[in-house]
Amino acid sequence: MDEVKVRILGISATPIKDGNCDKAVQEALKAAAELGDVETEFITLADKNIAMCKHCQWCIENMQPCKVQDDFQMVFEKMKESDGLILGGPTWFATLSPHLLILFSRMRYYVFFTHALRNKVVGAVTVGFLGFGMQRALETVETLAWAGNMVSVGGASTLSSTRVFGQRPAYLEHGVLDDKYGMREVKMMGGRVVEIARMIKYATEAGLVLPEKYKRTVTGAILRPREDKMFVEGVWREKEA
Repeated sequence: MDEVKVRILGISATPIKDGNCDKAVQEALKAAAELGDVETEFITLADKNIAMCKHCQWCIENMQPCKVQDDFQMVFEKMKESDGLILGGPTWFATLSPHLLILFSRMRYYVFFTHALRNKVVGAVTVGFLGFGMQRALETVETLAWAGNMVSVGGASTLSSTRVFGQRPAYLEHGVLDDKYGMREVKMMGGRVVEIARMIKYATEAGLVLPEKYKRTVTGAILRPREDKMFVEGVWREKEA
């Protein structure tokens, strides 16, 4: 069987450009690329302008993508074009920092009314200073993937400081690279994303997918043309016969 070429996009959701989170996601992408016939791309949100959803309901009421124009559209188009995603974010206050959550907050239209992200393979990466809450951060990324009907294949955490081991932290520009166990996890996860993305793409190209009538969004809805629906009391409902 010929190898199935896949596109893997790494997104580092951090305010610090070229910092530890960027480096960890890039290392995962390097491991993915080593498997051959893999196209990789890296995006950091550190230099992107992405507004937080204000829950104005415009996207829901109009059944159209968010009307706010910023860097979100570019990032999301890259996500749609990919076969697999490596999503990274730092652990702050024992949970995931807000930057990835803000990105996903703008996806309400796509989650409720499309299958744009269906079966995208997702691997999660988090970096931390003390080691507290990193599993919770990874679980949050997994929940975001679930909301888009994506396929989560695991996560990896790595430390940017040795303080967690009872040692005095020394300044290191990319301390994550010194966490040998953590970086092994990161690289294994990069390979896992490629492995499952290839399987899904091969099956999809062979037609081994659910018929449209069985596909549902995370809300349990079956997609219908807009003309077959009516907006009643804040909810889209099927038109009565």
